[in-house]
Amino acid sequence: MGTDCVPIDPAERDLAAAQLEDMALAYAGKPWTAWKDVVLRWHIDAMASARSQAWIPGMAGPGDPVVEQTLTRFYLHHMRLTISQLRGENLDLQRKLADATACARFYATGANDGGQRAQLTLATPRSGAAGRVGQSH
Repeated sequence: MGTDCVPIDPAERDLAAAQLEDMALAYAGKPWTAWKDVVLRWHIDAMASARSQAWIPGMAGPGDPVVEQTLTRFYLHHMRLTISQLRGENLDLQRKLADATACARFYATGANDGGQRAQLTLATPRSGAAGRVGQSH
């Protein structure tokens, strides 16, 4: 019996690990039953998001088969580019949110480092969607 496996982006894995660590920190010292619903909701939301991102609507209506095929290819090409760019931008935003949350948690503990952690968080360059904006074919 075979299993379908999709390659996992290391950045997405790191993001998921960071989100789970945030949940674990928020429920530190509490029993598993107190926070398993949060983890379950997170997992179900992630699965729903993955399913919604996998569906690409097709062209509808009858017409000339050559025109339909050409339009379908054109449409799919641009949809792939758009989806790829949006996924990259979304991942960058999620990373920035995770960084900001970690920074806020650090300062919420009463720690004081003269703003060094905040400056480092803001100054950390992010590769990804920013380099792809405006890119077309």
